[in-house]
Amino acid sequence: MVKWSFPLVLFLLFVSPGSTVTFHIVDSSQNPLEGVEIFFCARKEVTDAGGTATFTDIPDLSSTSYGGCTLEIKKEGYTSVSDAFAVTEDMVLTYVLYSDVTATVSGVVYFDSEDNAAPFVVIRIYDAVTGEALPTKLTDAEGRFSFEISVDRPVYVVVSDYENQKFYVTFEQEQVLVVNTKGIISDVEITVRDTTGMFLEGVSTRLEAGTVVYEGKTDATGKAVIRNVSNGEYTLTIEKKGYTAKVQDIFVASPERGVPYTFDVVMEKAAGTLTVVVTSRSGVPVPAQVTITCEGEEISRISFTETKTISLEPCLYTVEIQAAGYEPVKRQALILEGQTKSFAFELEKIEETERTVKATSGRFPVEAVLFGVAAAAVILVVLLYMKRR
Repeated sequence: MVKWSFPLVLFLLFVSPGSTVTFHIVDSSQNPLEGVEIFFCARKEVTDAGGTATFTDIPDLSSTSYGGCTLEIKKEGYTSVSDAFAVTEDMVLTYVLYSDVTATVSGVVYFDSEDNAAPFVVIRIYDAVTGEALPTKLTDAEGRFSFEISVDRPVYVVVSDYENQKFYVTFEQEQVLVVNTKGIISDVEITVRDTTGMFLEGVSTRLEAGTVVYEGKTDATGKAVIRNVSNGEYTLTIEKKGYTAKVQDIFVASPERGVPYTFDVVMEKAAGTLTVVVTSRSGVPVPAQVTITCEGEEISRISFTETKTISLEPCLYTVEIQAAGYEPVKRQALILEGQTKSFAFELEKIEETERTVKATSGRFPVEAVLFGVAAAAVILVVLLYMKRR
């Protein structure tokens, strides 16, 4: 730890106002810790209920003989943290405090099989969350090791120079670490595409065999290259948000010299399920056509009778049912990843309008006929009379 003259520190703080440094202090479960004492750059602050403490006007000491500010974080019941660094700009820093209750992690290291102990090899310990390197240990003549660790701190170890093999260890039981020193291949290349053949970027890939873990992530070409993987059986896990995760058992074997061992994986978009049941009001199945649209774009148009199950990507869908002789029906369905939703449609028949045409018939009046005959006779008599004159 760098020791400075306290008056000089105060002088620098007074005449050299500078950056703001904000500390967030959390426990191993990422819960904020209140009441944590932070000693930084000759000042003291205490975290609030949100686990936050702020230091303002921190000078840039990087060009001085002191190099930077010292830091010490303390809280009863937790292991203290010490650090030192220069502040050249505003900073937001998060520190995890672990319990001061410790437990012993112990075990044995073997090379290749459990009848070949690994004596006097270096055990390198790392924080499993932050990747911070912790103090190293050395195995004894029988390949045994032990070290103390906070009971709430997850860690993994790397044996000697075999950095490609991580062993996640725990104090709850005796650890048996079998390091594979044979058949190390240059690369394992995993290519991931979607169902249309497009490469998928940012896919997490993970090879696991017991406590041994290899990890990678695909680039813009859909490839994840994991280097120096030992031969053997692994569980391959492929994950990407919005897609269905894939888990499969694989066997990594040495390929031809200089050629990577390759796997091609196709991922499907995460989907939900829509089940449509169509009947009449009386419960009789009705042949119908379902039209499904998402954001105005038609996704599917299917003819079926009674029941249809459809796999759909997450979206707010409009579902329209049409059947001959029945009133059309339209509803909305929100489909989420992994969700199954069922719709039962009872269709109403279209009402037919009956029209009755009435024809009215009647007799022609007899009186009218007689009147006509009489009138005709009178006219005839008049005409004859006039003719004789």
